[in-house]
Amino acid sequence: MLKLEALPIFLCLLSAPAGAYVTTGLPAHTHRAFLRKLTDDICNTSPGSLSIETVNHTAPMLMSAWAEAPEKLHLSAPAQFSGKERAMAVEGLLKRMIDERRAGNAAAIVKTQDYNAVMKSWAMSGEQSAAAVRVEEILTKMQDMYEAGDNDVQPDLVSFQIAIEAWTKASDDENAPRRAHRILEWMCGLHLSSKNDLAAPDTSCFHMVLKSWAGSRKLESPIMAEHLIMWMQHLQSIGLDSVKPDTMCFNIVMSAWLKSGDIAAEKRIREIFEYMDRASRNGHKHFKPDAGTYNIVISSISPAVKKYFDSCAARRADKILARLEKGFLAGDESLRPDTIIYNQVIDYWAKTQSVRGYFLKARDVLDRQIAMHASGVRRCKPDVMSYTAVIAACASTYGTWDEKKRAFELAHKTFMECCEHSEPNDVTYGIMFKAVSRLLQSRAERDRYSRTLFSLTCEDGFLGEMAFSRFEEAVSKEVFKELTNGVSCYGELPREWKRNAHQKSSSKKTSKKEETVTIRMNPALKSHTSQHASP
Repeated sequence: MLKLEALPIFLCLLSAPAGAYVTTGLPAHTHRAFLRKLTDDICNTSPGSLSIETVNHTAPMLMSAWAEAPEKLHLSAPAQFSGKERAMAVEGLLKRMIDERRAGNAAAIVKTQDYNAVMKSWAMSGEQSAAAVRVEEILTKMQDMYEAGDNDVQPDLVSFQIAIEAWTKASDDENAPRRAHRILEWMCGLHLSSKNDLAAPDTSCFHMVLKSWAGSRKLESPIMAEHLIMWMQHLQSIGLDSVKPDTMCFNIVMSAWLKSGDIAAEKRIREIFEYMDRASRNGHKHFKPDAGTYNIVISSISPAVKKYFDSCAARRADKILARLEKGFLAGDESLRPDTIIYNQVIDYWAKTQSVRGYFLKARDVLDRQIAMHASGVRRCKPDVMSYTAVIAACASTYGTWDEKKRAFELAHKTFMECCEHSEPNDVTYGIMFKAVSRLLQSRAERDRYSRTLFSLTCEDGFLGEMAFSRFEEAVSKEVFKELTNGVSCYGELPREWKRNAHQKSSSKKTSKKEETVTIRMNPALKSHTSQHASP
């Protein structure tokens, strides 16, 4: 049977960082059993019998250990010891310390960090709104006790942060963002009225409430988020420098607008972006636009791309991307672009069915992406989506046969690069069949190119339903019947032909695989680009 006096080695574990639980080499259930045993040994003693070592060190460290225990320890707990029971165990220790003080033990002093441990355990319990209500009750009690003269339990910044965080996790309560907001207001009021000098909020408190509003998707979320920013600026103007709005604050506000679905969202996001840009150029470097800001601005344009022939949306996105590139090339590391932002702009151009060579605009963005990656920006490496979107832009081209010929040559070139540097998937092959169907003038050309393309598609196992449908449109009935062995139903095709369809294609390939694809395709497809019929 474990005795408190016989566990000096184990007590060392309690004073270690939370991460030590998973690095000591002991199984998680052993740690849990150890904590449970120490807790029971303390709670089951008579009031007034605890030693100074227990009340000053063991009990507080136990409370902190339960509250800060790593997730691995929590997940390995048996069903009967849920998050709620863990929180109650910490609260039981706190109550035992209070009883010890009432029994006359002057050394048993309950402090702010002890109450914080109880609140933290509730916030991590998974009880959502029930936990948040309990945390708020404890915080209110702490403030009342402090105002009544108990300076040992004065709520501090951590106390309020835990309470706000608890409400941000209460997804089962639709009023959770408002409750978190209310605690923040209370916190500021206490500090400004000099009722609690440790209740000064910082920017992280506002981050949590902003995220809570943005994630709620409520109609008023963007407005409430903007009001929080203005409130931060007001607090800063009256001398509370700990609440400076930063880039993350503005990005969260913009995200709230993005998620709102409001028809004015794009305009408002652009206004906030331009305000940030002007302010940063005027010396406010703490909330300058970063790559995330640009990503949100470009994402906000997407609702405008609902109809084909809308080149304005693609043009706006391209200009924003160009500003990002210019800032990064000028030395601003926070504007380092990535693959996602390039793919988004390429996709905008792809959705603009082209009568004036807009497919060249899509390719221009890809070329800039390739050049940026070649210069050392590894995070913007073109992937299969990058190449596929350019091919899609080509396949959507309208106009004269001369224009279509140019578009097909570019689609073929891009497809070849995709085979060399990435790996086509079922969508890539499907879009390429669409390009064959719409851009090659003669049936002989379409049949000839499609034969090779179909063979490669089946060999790679990427004959998806879309690719099969586009293939059928691209070739004559005779060639279709010949290549499919007379099968006209997709479900009856050999499984081997479609084994990889609808799966994420691997971005990692051996050099042998890349070489095989390149050698295999060049003789087969390259010759077709010079054999298009004249207009």
